[in-house]
Amino acid sequence: MGLKQEFNFREYLTKNIDGYDGKYAQYILMIPVLYDVLCSLLRFTNLPQSLRVDVYLTLGYLYYPDDIYPEEELGPLGFLDDLMLILVVLRKCAIQEEVGIEFIEEHTTGLDYSVNQLLTSDFDKITKENKKLFDELLAVTGMRYYYR
Repeated sequence: MGLKQEFNFREYLTKNIDGYDGKYAQYILMIPVLYDVLCSLLRFTNLPQSLRVDVYLTLGYLYYPDDIYPEEELGPLGFLDDLMLILVVLRKCAIQEEVGIEFIEEHTTGLDYSVNQLLTSDFDKITKENKKLFDELLAVTGMRYYYR
């Protein structure tokens, strides 16, 4: 029975942001590599169950076409909410003893950028400049508890 059809989600992401040079382009263009990091986390046997749930939630949100900032309407800028959620989860992983920033850095080999800067000052900048969207994202995904 031929139920399995090939679909490369990373390729989909790459095609949908290719050539983007608008607002937050330097960050949005990182999404395929950050997607790879999320997938690597799922293969990490020491990943705590609570973080594993967060990673699956993030992948589902990334895949869901009708999220709160849809790519269909906004083009590549519509990945901004997805980016913020990815960064929330990676920040949570970075502070966990079992995972840590080193693990994330090891799995971002395709990223020519400081992971520490991305998860700290850049994250703060993006979320402050888009506070309303960020607050809605946290509420919709149930991540509000993390940012009280």
